[in-house]
Amino acid sequence: MTTIKSPLVKLLTLAAAGLSLAACQHGSVTEPAVSETVMRNEVKMVRLPFTIKAEDDDTTTPSSYTLAGVNLFLRSVNAGHADVVLLDAPNVDQARINEIAAHIKRGGFVYGGTSTLGAAPADGEITLYVERHIVVPPNCGFWRSETSSNDKNNASSFHGCASMANLGMMIANPRDLIAGQGNGNSTASAVGALYSPTPQSSGPTITMSLDGIANMPAPTSTRPSGGGDN
Repeated sequence: MTTIKSPLVKLLTLAAAGLSLAACQHGSVTEPAVSETVMRNEVKMVRLPFTIKAEDDDTTTPSSYTLAGVNLFLRSVNAGHADVVLLDAPNVDQARINEIAAHIKRGGFVYGGTSTLGAAPADGEITLYVERHIVVPPNCGFWRSETSSNDKNNASSFHGCASMANLGMMIANPRDLIAGQGNGNSTASAVGALYSPTPQSSGPTITMSLDGIANMPAPTSTRPSGGGDN
């Protein structure tokens, strides 16, 4: 007996077959399954604020008390070479901003200029921000089972997780994980220098001549004559 399936039944059969194939798919051989989350370092940016009050005498020159407060804040947040200091000062004289910026630069910090960040400061006040990037390493200790079949023997999403976490903890400037410094050719230049080193100068040279050495008299003995061995 011949059974004729309706077009709707055929369509449902094909859809079910497609779903089963999609569930078995595991992507490229070198990549984790599409259903897995690859372990990577997470880079977060935070801004630490500090309010610089206006001077009591309304002058633009920052007092020693004001500058000491800035220094104390920078030390309290352990501001370092990887941080950027920004100023939000919409209603402050430019001369005052310049003097505070110069003080920040003298302290060896990177000054990023002025920018509108967060809540607007009150008239005459400046909000100083320390912009910092931090690395949150992946949780390499959570070894959950595969959520899909691994017929292609693909690498697990945790493959290389420890190396990735170590890189995040060792890097001096986490911002470099987002965008490296320079024009992007620093790695190629470093590798090229290993295989094609720059010629170095040979230094001073000594020129020796052998002319006349063959005609030099033989050395004479300086042993005293006479007498025998005892």
